[in-house]
Amino acid sequence: MPSFALRGEDGAVGARQLRAVRRVPFLATLQTLAALPPGEALPPWRRPGDAVLAWSLGTKVALSLVARGHLVPALTKGDRPEELLAGWRAVLAPEDVEVVEALSEQMPVTAWASWPNGVDRPDPQLAIRTMLDAVADACARQGHAVRDRHRRSSATPWAEQLPAALVGPDHRVAVRPRVRDRVQQVLGEWVEPVLRIGTERRRLQLVLEAPAEETGEWKLGFWMEDGDRRIEAREVWTGRHGQELEAVLARGLAEASMILPALERATNQARPTHVTLSASEVAELLDHRGRDLAEHGMALVGPAELQQLDAARIRLRVRVGARTEAAGRVRRPRLGLAALSGFRAEAAIGDEVLDDDELAAFAQARSPLVRWRGRWVRVDPEDVARATEAAGSSGSLALTEALAGALTGRVRLGDDLGEVDVVATGEVADLVGRLRATPRPEAAEIVGITGELRPYQRRGAAWLQGLASLGIGGILADDMGVGKSLQAIALLTSRLTARPHLIVCPTSVVGHWERELARFAPKLPVLRHHGPDRPTVPAEFPPATVVVTSYALLRRDAHLLSRVGWNVAVFDEAQQIKNAASKGARAARDIDAEVKVAMTGTPVENRLAELWAMLDLTNPGLMGSQRRFAEQFARPIERWQDRDAAERLRRLTAPFILRRTKADPEVTADLPPKQVVTVACSLTAEQAALYQDALDRAFEAGLGTNPFERRGRILALLTALKQICNHPVQYRGDDGPLRGRSGKLSRASEILAEVVDAGDHALVFTQFVAMGKLLRQHLEAQLGIPEVPFLHGAVPLAQRERMVTRFQEDDDAPPILLVSLRAGGTGLTLHRATHVMHYDQWWNPAVEDQATDRAHRIGQTRPVTVHRLVTGGTVEERIDALLEHKRALADAVLGTGEHWLSDLGDDELAALVRLSRDDVEDEEDER
Repeated sequence: MPSFALRGEDGAVGARQLRAVRRVPFLATLQTLAALPPGEALPPWRRPGDAVLAWSLGTKVALSLVARGHLVPALTKGDRPEELLAGWRAVLAPEDVEVVEALSEQMPVTAWASWPNGVDRPDPQLAIRTMLDAVADACARQGHAVRDRHRRSSATPWAEQLPAALVGPDHRVAVRPRVRDRVQQVLGEWVEPVLRIGTERRRLQLVLEAPAEETGEWKLGFWMEDGDRRIEAREVWTGRHGQELEAVLARGLAEASMILPALERATNQARPTHVTLSASEVAELLDHRGRDLAEHGMALVGPAELQQLDAARIRLRVRVGARTEAAGRVRRPRLGLAALSGFRAEAAIGDEVLDDDELAAFAQARSPLVRWRGRWVRVDPEDVARATEAAGSSGSLALTEALAGALTGRVRLGDDLGEVDVVATGEVADLVGRLRATPRPEAAEIVGITGELRPYQRRGAAWLQGLASLGIGGILADDMGVGKSLQAIALLTSRLTARPHLIVCPTSVVGHWERELARFAPKLPVLRHHGPDRPTVPAEFPPATVVVTSYALLRRDAHLLSRVGWNVAVFDEAQQIKNAASKGARAARDIDAEVKVAMTGTPVENRLAELWAMLDLTNPGLMGSQRRFAEQFARPIERWQDRDAAERLRRLTAPFILRRTKADPEVTADLPPKQVVTVACSLTAEQAALYQDALDRAFEAGLGTNPFERRGRILALLTALKQICNHPVQYRGDDGPLRGRSGKLSRASEILAEVVDAGDHALVFTQFVAMGKLLRQHLEAQLGIPEVPFLHGAVPLAQRERMVTRFQEDDDAPPILLVSLRAGGTGLTLHRATHVMHYDQWWNPAVEDQATDRAHRIGQTRPVTVHRLVTGGTVEERIDALLEHKRALADAVLGTGEHWLSDLGDDELAALVRLSRDDVEDEEDER
């Protein structure tokens, strides 16, 4: 069995250091390479090197050749004079030659490592062609159980030995030494014309001519492509262009007749120039055979209108837009109620509707190709029957379903009719037009607001108000710090009704919302639903009041809050309810509000199901059921990178999601510069010993035998390694000294000392409460600060708010605020800080960026420096390199915490977490 020789690479391009060759099983490697998606479809942390991607493409080309039967037998000389080796060679069609040439031009040097016959760096095309032949040979032999009845000896004719040698494990063919070259030549001459197809620029061209009248004959003419020339068959047969071209034409017609049986009528002639086809034969040619001809190196040319024949089919579609009312319901322009939209089914070809007489005429047609309104139409009896049965019928759809169909162009009408095209008219067309219209800043109704909204904030307010006027909710997904709160407040002040408004947010952000409301809408009454004295009955929520509460109380008081009739319900940091099955998400869906708005900087953190959960909250029914959403969108996009499904989802969701990033020119102009510095930290000898010991114990004990156990053990290992990189005291839980035992702590102390000396302020984030307490203890002693405040989940709400207010406003307050990433990584405004330090990473770019945006946000007037502490030679450094690539992908997040790492294999994980001694401090460094 052959094998691949793969070689890794280190160093920058142009200065590569090649490591040792590793041989891997050939067929198993083929399966892996064939299943590999294109590089651009993979996240950076899973993307293999360019060499592997090049061979993946080569494998797919090879398997395509095998599937099309593009392989021929071949004989090569064996090691002994009386021996030939039988095998299979791949045959390239002209279009395959172009692919191989393009691949060879882009293939990196590292795509081959060792090569037969002492060739270290062969011609890339030679490498690819050798691989194509190897795949052809391996696939041709796979699955054959051959019993060789002939003893392999020169006494047995070679032609009788050849079949077994071509499909069995033994490749040898025994011949007499004096005839070995002649035998090889005979087989070579037999297959040579086929092998030459891909190298010579000569091929058969079939030209289809449509009749002027429906009753006329279809003509398929024969031509030859000879380089840049096109020569009609009658000219070829004159012999003026050489006998070789005649032979190529005859050979092409013979091969084409095996694909298109109608051509057999031409091959019976001495010098055929064309053949007439029936309409059925033309339909088959256009449907299937044309592709088969192209795959075998022949060209099919026809009238332009026939190239669009698939679009010129009879299709059933529905026209939606007539509004109906459900019995007993009051008409309200709001999604999610029982409002219905009428539809009428019709038969159409392209954009033209068929009348009853035309549809009846198609039903009676005996030909698969019919002339209609000056063009040819493909008639499929099943399409006609389906259209005949349903055309003219009418019914009603839920308004959400009609709207979704109008936005995506497709709607499902039960199991009988399945999915059909949609044409929006009337009220639905008007609604779609209003939703797709770009909001103008001047359209915003700004009332009761103190202060100026920037143009993009006014546009966001206009967008929210426009949706609300239709009774529709949306997702405001601007980047953190762009001013989502102000835009939402502008919506609240424009809708002062007898109903109160509700704002739900994380506990740490309740005070922030109260301050923002007092600052921008001082006349708007605000009620905090928090603490033991909070309301207990619906009547205690006054009209036109803004009620601010937390997600924890939304869950706890779900029965109370669901009985209040709210005007606008705003769900801030809505990623808190991204799990549709959670108690918080269910409580949010039970809220009775005329309009629901979700606010989040990360509409999709991990899976598209999170987007469904938010949109189903704001516009119930618009996305269909979660199961249907998974079938239509999530599974095709996430598993198979289905671009059509992604485009349909984009069309469906675009009107209901507004997202502006800090890279947008309008926003960039209002923000100061942000500098991100990755600070390399070293390990002390103590940390290095603990790190290696944790690795040894984890891999010796094993990583588990099932996915759940494996995930738990991997996450436990990663947590331990993070704690060791932070400080040995955090890992061990002892009461030992802090100074001098952690390279990261020493580097953090140096940076923060410079910040304090310069009179600046800093936020320091950590994901571990225990590490935050150690930092507080160390910084107080090291920097001489009497008290370093630490905001984390166990701090009561009132105390959190005092911490934030003091840091923001008190000149005598400590210049450093320690923050737990979970408790304070979102929602807060802390733009007094000009430095942000990430002591340890959450390994999720979106979470880290949200934390940074506590300081780098609207209102910040000074440049912000972000310090990311990364321990060199450890898992921190390697994952940091992966995440740097991930940040460049819009709206793509690895997922919460380290869970994505549990999918890595043992070898991949070991490479990721291994310890490099290059970054360990020596004893002199420690002193």
